[in-house]
Amino acid sequence: MKSLADSIDALYLAFGDVPKPRTIEGCPCCIEKKNIGTLLSKPLRELSPGDLSSYASSAFLTVGEVADYLYFLPRIIEISCTESGWWPDVPVTGSAVSETHPADWPSLRRDALCDVLHAVVQETARISDAGWIIDDWICAIAKMGLPVGPFLGQMESHPALVLSFYERNSQSMMKQRLSNSFWDRTDPGYDEVLAWFESPKVSQIIMEAYGLNQNSQ
Repeated sequence: MKSLADSIDALYLAFGDVPKPRTIEGCPCCIEKKNIGTLLSKPLRELSPGDLSSYASSAFLTVGEVADYLYFLPRIIEISCTESGWWPDVPVTGSAVSETHPADWPSLRRDALCDVLHAVVQETARISDAGWIIDDWICAIAKMGLPVGPFLGQMESHPALVLSFYERNSQSMMKQRLSNSFWDRTDPGYDEVLAWFESPKVSQIIMEAYGLNQNSQ
């Protein structure tokens, strides 16, 4: 598996043929002309989190279109991966990415994005008590329209991450719901995540962590 840094570099290469936009249409209340000028004049990888926050959080709502979003996508994803607390939250970015229809992308681009997301899961597994982080990323992946199964499967090799994710959702799951407020009950992947928590391997991880066994149920 590629490192996060290498996968981000590959993401830029995969989107390297997307032309830089000449203009960005947007509501003046959501993004100022000065900010648009910054987005259009700075090299992509030099755009700061502050430069991109207004655009990224309003994309497809009051600002931008597919052509310009695809240009900024590598930098938006990079910042999302590396800047804790950046707005927009990653599920918001996931919804925006879905508007570009990743299923229709060239496979090189789609694979590059998936490599970054797998690297994010791997990096998150190294963080203690990372439930809220992985919770947001799994929600974001589903909102992108990407299959969540490979990422859930990857998590199974990291019991501490599974437990953090479970503890984040355990109360809501009593009502057959997920806890992240960005989820929509109809989102692709929603039911798959609920079913995964009840799968044999994940159930075993949870039971062992709480000192339970099959006979104690």
